[in-house]
Amino acid sequence: MKKSSIILIIGLIILAVGAGLSIAKIEPWADYVLIAGAVVVLIRGFVRTHEKE
Repeated sequence: MKKSSIILIIGLIILAVGAGLSIAKIEPWADYVLIAGAVVVLIRGFVRTHEKE
């Protein structure tokens, strides 16, 4: 399994946790977790472009 696929799975899990926190009305933490998940998915894009070269 490629490194970028693993990073994508981790990012999606973080986003799912953030969505769960948002539904549970734990607002300050939900925002931070959603932002962290989005950053991980963006990092995955950079890693993927370097894997193809």
